[in-house]
Amino acid sequence: MPKEIKLPQWGMNMNDGTVIKWLKSIGDDVVKGDELVEIESTKVNAAVEASESGKLGRIDIEEGTLVPVGTVLGMILVAGENLSDIPSKPIDPETKKIEHAVQRPVNNNQKTPPASPRARNLAKKLNIDISKVTGTGPSGRITEEDVNLFNDNGNSEEVSLSSHESLILNEIIKSTTIREVIAKRMTSSSQNPQVTLNSKACVDSLLEFQKQLVSEWRSEKIRPQINDILVKIVSETLESNPKINAHYQNNEMKVWESINLGVAMAVSDGLIVPVIKNSQSKGFLEISKEIRAFSKKIKENKILPDEITGSSFTISNLSSYNVEHFNPIINPPEVAILGVGKITKEVAFDDNDQLVLKSFIFLSLTFDHRALDGVPAANFMDLLIKKIESI
Repeated sequence: MPKEIKLPQWGMNMNDGTVIKWLKSIGDDVVKGDELVEIESTKVNAAVEASESGKLGRIDIEEGTLVPVGTVLGMILVAGENLSDIPSKPIDPETKKIEHAVQRPVNNNQKTPPASPRARNLAKKLNIDISKVTGTGPSGRITEEDVNLFNDNGNSEEVSLSSHESLILNEIIKSTTIREVIAKRMTSSSQNPQVTLNSKACVDSLLEFQKQLVSEWRSEKIRPQINDILVKIVSETLESNPKINAHYQNNEMKVWESINLGVAMAVSDGLIVPVIKNSQSKGFLEISKEIRAFSKKIKENKILPDEITGSSFTISNLSSYNVEHFNPIINPPEVAILGVGKITKEVAFDDNDQLVLKSFIFLSLTFDHRALDGVPAANFMDLLIKKIESI
């Protein structure tokens, strides 16, 4: 029986992926473990591998197409099989509609652009002519977000344009797959009740510790960053506050023993969150090396799906920008995220009630109020500040 090539789920939050490039052609020999097709999803490029040896017998999904997890992408013929052994490809009723719509002329020989089934269902529900919607997906494919945006703009391109006649258009930036993934996840997250606690910690001792590490790590040719130190301190704080190191799904909270810390990193068109697994058992230098290795992989587009999944808590650091407090949005299904702002100097009292100049870092903890109340979140912040100030 021919083996199906299905789009796997790389991480619990992956819903779909875009077929970027087929790496084998129909009739090519394949060996178990060979990379068959390149997929862009969850902010990275990865390849689906052959589960069996044989020949690539059929390609079901063309390049540039966005499909949900579990979709059959093609078929592998194993030893002794030929093309006649491949079952007929089932045609989804919605697919029939799309193919027919693409061939239907509208508006002076223009064709209706392809659209996802969810986009078509939403357009029908909102009584929107989908041929008027501009698609931002692969190959101009109309997504559910495009329909929502069209509806938010007054359900009419003509109305939208006439209401902005005084504006001069500079450029239109279409959403990339990364931006679409971020948009979906952030929209999903924002629907949950979230509260942000803002505070600050004196980092005089931490800055002195950083200088000490500069000397100790000279042979490693690595300069310690504030974020390297904070990852370790946050990990230790989570050990003492395990309910912050948790996921909330289906009305239940899963508290994790291992601490997998996500470290948000900016890329040209979005955000990637590589995960430092078991960060509670790693030292400052090991954490620092891992963060730099992730940064290098991201720049070279070599980050793997497993390296950006499985986080139990996330840090979003904007300390290098002119930002003090901000409200970071939780990376679901995590129950909290820590935002780190810039370091500033302020006049404050020392232990002898004398006014001195101190350095402070701004901290913002956003938590899911379905899973946590204010007191445990405040206790986490209190201990975190104490650990920062006493390092």
